Amino acid sequence: MIDRVGFDALYQQCVTEVMERMPDDWSAFAKHNVGWRKDRFDAEGYLRMSTERYWRAHRILAATGARSVLDVGGFLAAFPLSLARLGFEVAIAERYEYYGTAIDRIAGHARANGVRVIDMDFATALADRAAVYERFDAVTCMAVAEHLSHSPRVLMENIRAALKAGGALAFEVPNLAFWPKRYAFLVRGESVLAPISDVYHSEVPFTGHHREYTISDARYIVGEAGLEVVREETFNYGFDTQRIWNRLKYAPAFLLKEWAEVILLHCRKPSGGPR
Repeated sequence: MIDRVGFDALYQQCVTEVMERMPDDWSAFAKHNVGWRKDRFDAEGYLRMSTERYWRAHRILAATGARSVLDVGGFLAAFPLSLARLGFEVAIAERYEYYGTAIDRIAGHARANGVRVIDMDFATALADRAAVYERFDAVTCMAVAEHLSHSPRVLMENIRAALKAGGALAFEVPNLAFWPKRYAFLVRGESVLAPISDVYHSEVPFTGHHREYTISDARYIVGEAGLEVVREETFNYGFDTQRIWNRLKYAPAFLLKEWAEVILLHCRKPSGGPR
């Protein structure tokens, strides 16, 4: 198994390759979420910080011995590209046409590096479920469910269907109860939802965050999908912990797992029973 330093180096190289293939015009990204405008969103910074998230997902894959992996909703594809370089058989399920031709070069680069690109929206009924049915040792679904404006049931059922019996799921969502959100709501009366200005000025459908999750919410939806929670963890990654003021300001997010920034569940599809 690769160590953390090695993973970081490999992943950061993949981010560099993705950013080299980003379009000059981001209007297709921001059409349904103005928060993704080029002058507002630091895509490279976000991807580079996300090494913490993807290292943790990789640990789940390594612990289960998975070889074939489906990344659901991987979008900019830095993580599946990293997994392919690590020797996994990797596929990414993403409906790239939602972004026009903006991500064509990124998808092409993923294909050229051994990632199978499946043109599917896993949050909708699949026209060709046979293409993914029980094909994968593991599925990763990282920061996807919170973008749904409807029930996550179909997403979770499709994930279960794609897993082989005994297969693993790394399921990650942002924590609705993250300490800074609690503080902003209780002390300043600020909404914990997406900024209303972003919702108002985005075209329908809005593709930002519709419903973030608490730990109990996340447990519930994976359980309803017939998956078992093997292990759960919460962590923080989106702010600078080297600054003493930040450590004090965000201390509750480190002291109580229910108040951390991110929820990651390691789940398993039972070997027996209905599929």
